[in-house]
This record gives sequence, structure tokens and C-alpha cells, in this order.
Amino acid sequence: CMKKLSILIPAYNVERWLPRCLNSILSQVEDDIEIVIVDDGSTDTTLQCANEFAEKWNNIRVYSKHNEGVGAARNYLLDKACGEFIWFVDSDDYIAEGALRHILSELNSTIDLLSVSYNGGVFTPFEGNAIEYIQKGYINGYLWTKIIRRSVIEDAHIRFDPQRYSQEDWFFLMQVYPLLGNIKQITLQAYVYCDDNENSVMREAHAEHTRRNVADSRETICNFKSFIDSHRDQSYSRAYEQWMNFSAAGYLYSLFPIDYTMEEIKNDIKIFKEKGVYPVGKTGRRKADLFLRLANHEKIYLLLIKLYRIFK
Repeated sequence: CMKKLSILIPAYNVERWLPRCLNSILSQVEDDIEIVIVDDGSTDTTLQCANEFAEKWNNIRVYSKHNEGVGAARNYLLDKACGEFIWFVDSDDYIAEGALRHILSELNSTIDLLSVSYNGGVFTPFEGNAIEYIQKGYINGYLWTKIIRRSVIEDAHIRFDPQRYSQEDWFFLMQVYPLLGNIKQITLQAYVYCDDNENSVMREAHAEHTRRNVADSRETICNFKSFIDSHRDQSYSRAYEQWMNFSAAGYLYSLFPIDYTMEEIKNDIKIFKEKGVYPVGKTGRRKADLFLRLANHEKIYLLLIKLYRIFK
């Protein structure tokens, strides 16, 4: 079934959004594309909706599995994909009009990753090797802006962390980046990221979801630290360290407003200390480094959180 591009869509309780996503692809469909959907144990009519599309279009394949979260769903999709390139598209987002033809024209035999832009975000045009891409600081965690040669992922047996409901996407990319040959980054705003799905893992406001996202963040940063430690001899390790430090700074900053006890925060710092993440090193970004000058002193950091919560 070798197609040029497999568009991989994990779907969970998205009956309202899946048609918008699929129509945006099908309105500009090319022969060289397959769409693979996995329903991750939805409790609404998502699966039925996907199957209705598949009945009308022979380039759509639909699978169903019990609910395990997005990491496991993406792994399932990777196992089913047969395109030369893969593109993960979230079911509550969609693809910009006319983008597919442009993307297919860019995917040639010499390219391993094509990075496109999304609504509002514009990436600097770039063409070159992975190490240069990493060292110039062009890396980011936006999985949905990356179209990747599938053989790179398969040859290295890279998969998502199935235990994670969030944050698994950027760590996946960090493992892929160093393995890439030629990377091309273009300014084409191909992807439309939406935030109108209140059921999304990243947008659910309940305390249990907040807690899960916090734990996923912490664990992923710790896993990334282990990854960096085992690749210390590589030329990109310093750039990766800065990226990890920036993530850790963002993590510490995110604990201010959430419903998370001081004991839990102390425990997180303890975990970070054990892993060698805290105190956090330089991020290469002025604001974050300024914040860390305070946050790296545990007593000051905890005091700031207490004061913030009193006055909030």
C-alpha cells in the first residue's frame, strides 16, 4: 500500500470535530495519501463517524482499540502506517486549504523531515542537517508541524511513551531529531491548531487531569534528562540541555496557580534533585534564566508560590 504520505489521526470523543478535520484533508485529497484513524475507546459516536467516512473514501482506514491514551494510540497508528512519510494530525484540528499539494511537492527522496508552520506561528526557513537544525535552536515540540520519513522512526524502533497522556509528543521528537539526515523547514501555514475542544487532554480543567498533566510533564523531563546523560558525547547535547532546562523552568512556573499542595511541590523538587534536573541550568533565554535565579533557591521559590497564592 506504499503511499507517499500517511496522515495519522488518534481520535477520542471527537464526534463534533472529526468531520471538520477529515473534510479539510479530503477536500484537497491526492492519490498519494492515506488517512489512518484509530478510535481510542470513545464513548460517543466517534467510531461510527470515522466508519461513515471510510465507507465513502477508499483511502481511509479505521481501527478501534480500548482506551489507553494518546501515546499508545499513536504507537498503534505507527504500526499500521505504510506511507513513505507520516504526519500526525490531531482530530480536533485541521489542515489549511491547499497545503497538501504544496507538502507533497516538497517531499522528495533526499528529505527526512519537513517542518511546516501553523496558525500564527512562523518558523524561520531552513534547509540542512539535523545537528545544525538542533544547534540553531529551531527544534520545538510541535509534533503536528512535522512530516517525518517513516523509515527513520522504524529503523531506530522509536515509539511514544504509552504511559503518558500528554507531553509524550515532544520527547518523541527529541529522540527523532538527531537521526535525521536532511531537514527542510518552510513558512507554509499548513496546520490549523484549534482550542475549541473542551474535552481535550490539554484543556480539561478538572483537578485530576491537571495532576496527570503535571506528573506527565515531570516524568517526561526526567526521561529527557536520562536521554541527554546517555548522549553526552554528542555535539547536540548542550542544545538539548538548554531545551530541557527551559522545559523545567516552564514546569516550575506552571506550579504557581494550580491546585497542588506545598508538600507535592517539595516532592517534585526532590525528584528533580535526584535526577540532576534541579537546580536548573541555563536555558539560553533571558526571561527564563531570570526566573531561575530565584526559583533555583528552593526556599525562595516556595515562598514566592505561597505569596502568589495568598494575593491571588
